[in-house]
Amino acid sequence: MKLRLHHRFLWPLVACAAAAGLAIALVSTAGAKLTTTTFTWWTSSDKPTEIATIDKAFHKAYPRYMARGQYIAQSDEYLPKVIAAIKDGSQPTVLFDQSPSDLPELATSGKLIPLNGKVNADTKELYPGLRAATFYRGKQLGLALASVGDIALFYNKADFAAAGIKKPPATWTQLAADAAKLTATSGGKYKGFYVPTGDAEWISYDFEPVLWGDGGSLLNANQTKATFNSAAGVKALTTWVKLVKSGAAPNQSYAADGNFDGPTAFSSGAVAMITDGVWLEGETPSTIKYGVAPYPAGSKEKSTNIGIGVVALLKTSSNQDAGGLDFIKFLGSPREGAYLASESGGLPSA
Repeated sequence: MKLRLHHRFLWPLVACAAAAGLAIALVSTAGAKLTTTTFTWWTSSDKPTEIATIDKAFHKAYPRYMARGQYIAQSDEYLPKVIAAIKDGSQPTVLFDQSPSDLPELATSGKLIPLNGKVNADTKELYPGLRAATFYRGKQLGLALASVGDIALFYNKADFAAAGIKKPPATWTQLAADAAKLTATSGGKYKGFYVPTGDAEWISYDFEPVLWGDGGSLLNANQTKATFNSAAGVKALTTWVKLVKSGAAPNQSYAADGNFDGPTAFSSGAVAMITDGVWLEGETPSTIKYGVAPYPAGSKEKSTNIGIGVVALLKTSSNQDAGGLDFIKFLGSPREGAYLASESGGLPSA
């Protein structure tokens, strides 16, 4: 004999069973703790307050992960420390870098995880030049974040007025003439232009636009051979050499305290012109009124260099690598991109 339950009795039973199941689920959930994975990321530029802000915002967006940012060193001292960490296995999960050119070298360790297919949406939104800078031989070694902007010519308005110069130079030929005039007018108080000297990476970074402007390049198209020792390279370097030998530029380096661009040459009033980036604003006192102009053009074309903030993923543990990838996606979001750009004083990468 089959028993049939009328729906008026069935629904109360179903409701009771559902309620009991819900109560069990709530008890189970309440008793469980969310497991979090902690990973580290390194930087050569972010301040402690910026690091704390990023870490807090990421944990709010991804509660299962805790990012721990660490400032490691100035940009010129950063790469050796990263390489040493990779060799002894103490590398971070995520790496912030101010130089995309570091990534191919790090990739030779086998501990850099290519991002091909992992951040397609963010990569597609990048400006073409920035996107290309993160690829090497078909592998995407990182993701470009907010850039720190291009380098330009800064000039002291009061010095220009004293020398009777109406506008900033547009070419290196004009700059050399203005630098000589500024030096002569100062009566020995300051030089016309600062040429960076020493052995720091900044010098090659600042020299590249001079080289490009005269039609040269550091490497060939396949990046397999150095090509800066060319007629164009000699011409470009001669531009700087003549400025120093003529006395229109100091014959000493103003690099100090990790600032290899020598900002104190300009901020102290020792020179009337310098090529530098947006960070010079924070180094220059309000008593110096200055103007900003495009980087001087060479004999062939206009050019400049741009600083790109890139982020890369290094092998640690599987859970940390997963968290690091989500962290990179988080940093590539429009909101975080805007925050990074506002803090660096640069430009968004997309």
